[in-house]
Amino acid sequence: MSRNVPFTAIKVDGQPNCAVQFDSLELLRFISQDFDPMNAMCKRAGMFERLIYERTKAIFEYFGLPFSAPAPD
Repeated sequence: MSRNVPFTAIKVDGQPNCAVQFDSLELLRFISQDFDPMNAMCKRAGMFERLIYERTKAIFEYFGLPFSAPAPD
């Protein structure tokens, strides 16, 4: 299975950082493949559901993806 996500990196003269452009849906498909294994590892490590939720939410926020899943009780 290919796990390539097409993206474009742009360097603007005079700017210290590069900008990266990607298709949000493609990125979501790419990272979503790893949530089940991540959740399994977190549960095995004894993490509470709330901490797993916060970790998942942080990943979505880092990439600027929408996240609307309700928090666990």
